[in-house]
Amino acid sequence: MNMEKIRAIIDKDRDSLIDTIRELVAVPSVGGEAPRPDAPFGPGPKAALDKFVEIGARHGFRTWAFENQVGVAELGNESLPEMIAVLAHVDVVPAGEGWSCDPWRGMIKDGLLYGRGVADDKGPAISAMFAMKALREAGVRLKRRVRLIVGTNEELGSRAIDRYVTSGQELPVAGFTPDAEYPLINGEKGSITPKCRAPFAPDGGDVQVLSLDAGVASNAVPSKAVAVLKVAPAAEARLSRVVEEFAAPRDAKLTCEKSASGEYTLTMDGLAFHGSRPQYGSNAAANLVRVLRLLGIGGEQGAFLDKIDALVGTQTRGENLGVMLYDDVSGFTSLCWGLLKSEGDKIMFTLNYRFPVTFERDPVCAKFVEALRGHGFEVEAGSGSHPLYMPEDSDLVKKLMKVYRDETGDYESKPMSIGGGTYAKEMPNMLAFGNQFPGENTHIHEVDERWSVEHIVKNTKIMAAAIAALAGVEE
Repeated sequence: MNMEKIRAIIDKDRDSLIDTIRELVAVPSVGGEAPRPDAPFGPGPKAALDKFVEIGARHGFRTWAFENQVGVAELGNESLPEMIAVLAHVDVVPAGEGWSCDPWRGMIKDGLLYGRGVADDKGPAISAMFAMKALREAGVRLKRRVRLIVGTNEELGSRAIDRYVTSGQELPVAGFTPDAEYPLINGEKGSITPKCRAPFAPDGGDVQVLSLDAGVASNAVPSKAVAVLKVAPAAEARLSRVVEEFAAPRDAKLTCEKSASGEYTLTMDGLAFHGSRPQYGSNAAANLVRVLRLLGIGGEQGAFLDKIDALVGTQTRGENLGVMLYDDVSGFTSLCWGLLKSEGDKIMFTLNYRFPVTFERDPVCAKFVEALRGHGFEVEAGSGSHPLYMPEDSDLVKKLMKVYRDETGDYESKPMSIGGGTYAKEMPNMLAFGNQFPGENTHIHEVDERWSVEHIVKNTKIMAAAIAALAGVEE
């Protein structure tokens, strides 16, 4: 196979590649809003699915949509009995506030392409499509069909791909998802994200919480938290002192405003970060709760604030809940407090819990839920994901690592385990391969998500080589 020819085709298509990513990014595809029979995860993900199918057909692939949930673009002779897959997604987390540009425009500045979904995971999906296109145009004859599959619910539970698999659709003999990091992810932590509730009725004291709202996604550190308070005159001096003496933790900022009606709004800014590594963010919810505890709030509201601060607070390993685990393969558990929202006389919060790859899902998840319920929280447990681990001497690991090393010249980097969960868990013999290069920060799940144009092109070349390696090439 002539990789030089394939690379040259990708270089020629550079502008078209970037413009096509921008085209897909321009479709806001945040899930969870207004589901319909023809749009089970909301109109945004459905619109992105339709756009993906349209783009695939335009570039000459066999395309179709499965139950308005999954999009497919396929390459290769239909008579070939086996298929390999590249598995991506076109839904995104909310954009959030604080962007330096329009998150849906796809701005290019200083060699970087900005936008929600540029790196997670619309950019990699289109990169895979252009890798397939380059193989076809180079005349490479593959021994297996190649199927680019995109889901529409990865950020909120992966139900689309789960439905695709459980409905009996054809599954690949091997594949990868370009939704993580290079050189290769051969281990992914297990996870569970319960939704919890607790009593939160005001008691009529000098300070009452009228509303409390933080976070935009359960798997991201909240960058903003807002509390609206009713404050009696006798407590105003205390509030002023709390605000004045606030010693801001890293990347945190507190502001206080009084409305014409006399209500006070406390706003805590923090630093968003992916839920798999919450220790690198600054949790606005946790920091605001700590401030609210200083105001002498009583009753159920005060009891909840005290409890959640003591049990979770700014911790990111689950130490005080008694659920911290560790192994030498993938390290510690992570605990991301993602959402906090008052709901009448109750309050809801989420905890995204990820545990090491050598532990079994069911006993770990059961212990986590038991710990939460043991502290008096109502828990909607949901389903946890199994960890994934494939040893370095396995065939898929060796093939993908060879591709990475041959294409980059990096013979030092080794496969690694991560806290993030990817589609690799959804189908057999699949791993996360790319898209972020060592030392690169694409700011996924954060404001100003971006990806280097040079790295987008480089990633496309690596994916073309990986597809060929897994599909096999007729000489």
